[in-house]
Amino acid sequence: FDLLEHDGPYPGNLDAAARPPLQKGVEDSRWVQWSITAEFYSWCRGRGIYLNTPDWYYLVGSTKCGMGYREVNWSLPRAQQVIHTRQNIFDGTRHKRPSMGWMFVPLTQYHGGGAAATVEPLDQHGDHYRRMLESNLGAGVQACYRGPQLYDTEAVRDLVADQVRWYKAHRDVLEAPIVHGSSRRADGRGLDWLLHADPRLPERGMLCVYNPSIEDRVEILHLDVYYTGAQGQIRVTDAGGSVRDLPLDRRHRVALEVNVPAGGMSWYSMR
Repeated sequence: FDLLEHDGPYPGNLDAAARPPLQKGVEDSRWVQWSITAEFYSWCRGRGIYLNTPDWYYLVGSTKCGMGYREVNWSLPRAQQVIHTRQNIFDGTRHKRPSMGWMFVPLTQYHGGGAAATVEPLDQHGDHYRRMLESNLGAGVQACYRGPQLYDTEAVRDLVADQVRWYKAHRDVLEAPIVHGSSRRADGRGLDWLLHADPRLPERGMLCVYNPSIEDRVEILHLDVYYTGAQGQIRVTDAGGSVRDLPLDRRHRVALEVNVPAGGMSWYSMR
């Protein structure tokens, strides 16, 4: 196999037992556990095995860790799950690239919550499903979609296919670092957004703007696009194909008017 999802070990757990010749007891149990795990992960990585682990073992071979959510959060009603998805991604990507953390989408019930917390039947909750796909893929983050099927009708299949097709078309920039100083954390009241940037790419920036309200919103965002590498002006293309060449001020900021549908996402590609 070429991937191992290791559900554990968990950081800092103590083991009171003496386990000769490995450990003397509680005093050295954390160090012994970490050492054994680090050696195993290094061995795996040396053989090209991709490692999903729920703890911070990046420097000894781990590839991906949890983004930072609490599992019981996925028993909350669907509308709240959308908001804390984007909050957790915003917080988790302060310390890692988007592709270094995984998220979660409970297509079926997980840790309770009943029908109000689950996406199935998928064809009855297509708008919520779309919001979850946009929230994760727009951040360049992969999620565990927990359930027996990704679609249950042709319409839902088309929805998933469209989202994946868009993600693949912009994958490089969506997996680029998020500029937190020019992004806004979700609060469920106003627009929130993420700005990806990498000056080495042909597509230097990607802005994904989310509207949690029940009304369409038009606003002007003042963004620091320094990390796109743009000088003087930046070319912005929206989902409809409209192209604008916008000037930058002396601090590499651009004033960008965004139009975001109710409960939706709008994206803006920068070159």
